[in-house]
Amino acid sequence: MSDLIQIVYVSRSTFPVMPAERGIEPSVARILAQSRINNPRRGLVGALYFGDGCFFQCLEGRAADVDRLYAALLDDPRHTDLKVLSRRPIERTGFASWSMKYVPLDAPMRALLAERGLSTFDPYRFDEATVARVLALLRDGGDVMLPLEAAAPRQERLDADNGRALRMARLSIALASLALLASAAALVLAW
Repeated sequence: MSDLIQIVYVSRSTFPVMPAERGIEPSVARILAQSRINNPRRGLVGALYFGDGCFFQCLEGRAADVDRLYAALLDDPRHTDLKVLSRRPIERTGFASWSMKYVPLDAPMRALLAERGLSTFDPYRFDEATVARVLALLRDGGDVMLPLEAAAPRQERLDADNGRALRMARLSIALASLALLASAAALVLAW
């Protein structure tokens, strides 16, 4: 039996949302970019949809890894009201080619919402069949490449790497200084 699971969860954004006609929301682009960097290290794949201030996300991977990330997401200040809509064991991942796929499903999503009698994207009102339909739309839709302004996480990563390098250099200098002091003290004691 496989240790793989799939969870689908929804949440509400805590940031002001830019109008959809202006492209991918910048905060969502940053989240997506970070997910595309971090998920491969965590052994996770998935898909994300964002509409009307709500996230719909599917995460797949080993149960412990998915659960660890979901626990961290509960403390993420960029969203609130997290709710797991589905959690199930899977034999293989459905989004294996994507560390985090993002599909802007405007026309197909609007059609699905209209079919379900919904005027806005409110995944808290989705039943099991609607969740399955949204997952199918995500699986079949084309992935979006991020615009240049989403490159900020790369700079943040470089800044973090530079910060670590600076801390290591300071630590090396401090240790070398201590070694010199110890040598000097040994020479003084030897006189």
